[in-house]
Amino acid sequence: MAGLRPWLQLVSQGWQNWSGLVQCPGARIARPGDIEALCRLIEHHQGPGAIRPLGSGHSFVPFWANDDTLLQMDAFSGLHDVKATADSTVARFGAGTALHAIGPLLANHGLALANMGDIDRQTLAGAISTGTHGTGRKLGSLASQVTALEIVNGKGHPQGFTTPDDVAMARVSLGLLGVITAIELCVVPAYHLHECNTVESTDACLDAFDERSNAHRHHEFWWVPRGDFAVAKTLNPIAAEGPVQLVEIPFGEAGERWGPSWQIFPSTREQRFNEMEYAVPEAAAIRCFTAVRTKILQEFPKLPWPVEYRLVAGDDGWLSPTGGEAVATISIHQGADRPPEPLFTAIEPILREHGGRPHWGKWHQLDAGNVDRLYPKAANFRTARRQLDPGAVFLTAHLAALFGYSDIE
Repeated sequence: MAGLRPWLQLVSQGWQNWSGLVQCPGARIARPGDIEALCRLIEHHQGPGAIRPLGSGHSFVPFWANDDTLLQMDAFSGLHDVKATADSTVARFGAGTALHAIGPLLANHGLALANMGDIDRQTLAGAISTGTHGTGRKLGSLASQVTALEIVNGKGHPQGFTTPDDVAMARVSLGLLGVITAIELCVVPAYHLHECNTVESTDACLDAFDERSNAHRHHEFWWVPRGDFAVAKTLNPIAAEGPVQLVEIPFGEAGERWGPSWQIFPSTREQRFNEMEYAVPEAAAIRCFTAVRTKILQEFPKLPWPVEYRLVAGDDGWLSPTGGEAVATISIHQGADRPPEPLFTAIEPILREHGGRPHWGKWHQLDAGNVDRLYPKAANFRTARRQLDPGAVFLTAHLAALFGYSDIE
């Protein structure tokens, strides 16, 4: 690697995502050490390929390609600042901070995230940029908690987004507007959670779902096709004083545990998988799930991987999978040792027929026409993308297929 420009700092070559579905054996891996190095790397990029942050590689779509320069953003991590006003408390993080690191960092200040998902391996920027979420009828995605972002745009210039309109545009942006370097989030006083899992028949779980969703801060269920049973899960805040019980509850078994919220939200994921998830308007979601259940029992009755069903509040992100309305997310899983296409292509039409929008980081087959139909501000987003990245530095073939090949012609 002799003779490289000093800001490039190649650290390795070749990469694959967490599940192994996305393979980039020829990609170059770079680690910009600071803002200046990142700006120069982008400003002097001459291709081939795009510049794409790596995150944790926990997405299942080809955000990255074989000829790309992939960025390790661990130099942009950590809790930078906490500001409290009469109305809210805002924490500023480096964009490369892993979600599992955020909990203890905030706990040192007596604070916590208002909500998290059940996987905490992603980076903050990756989770926000794809619309990653937890569960709760009145709780939005992680991106909905964002109050400001800083990026380096396609010209190699730092730029901030602080107004509500700009934040709504940039909070779910798939890395198309620039490389995110810092993120500000609304946070809340630290709290503990009590988790309770029960195993029951699928019909009993469905019958009780609405009542439980209203009675508990968080409620979701996992449906297991092989056996046709459900695991219902509730989470509720409890007093932060007293002992904790953090023993992992084996999947498919009843149990309970309690402790700090950041330790209760996530679950261990030892087996690797690929995933498809759609956000379906809540009014149509149970009907959609019923159709999915029927299809899987007909064609994939021995599937051991569960289907997850969660509620999420809407938010105003231009590309938010919620589309601004309350949704239920339906997640389909397949083991990483099997091709996901047979299962996913059989189920995706059902999710679309019920008005679903995909989680951007999970397997889907949208094209530009679908995007325009599902996201009224897609054209506005394309305009912003061209302004912030006129040279298409961040645009891969996968993303161009979603947002128009004319951007790179």
